[in-house]
Amino acid sequence: MNLRQLLKKAGVSNDIIKEVERKAAKTSAELETEHREKAMAMTKMMLNDVIRANQAAQQAGPKEPPFKKRVIITPD
Repeated sequence: MNLRQLLKKAGVSNDIIKEVERKAAKTSAELETEHREKAMAMTKMMLNDVIRANQAAQQAGPKEPPFKKRVIITPD
């Protein structure tokens, strides 16, 4: 049962039903906008962290590979 049917069953007038639906749609749109803004802020923070880490790695310079031990195999 949706909102319109519930209000009609309760005996609420059509004008009030339309106003309730309009406010519900407005509230849903506001929540959607708020969720998008939060997601955008989180994305920006994560990108900034990755960029800072990348810059720090570049400033540290290339790492030298560890010394590789050479083994000479001689026949018996």
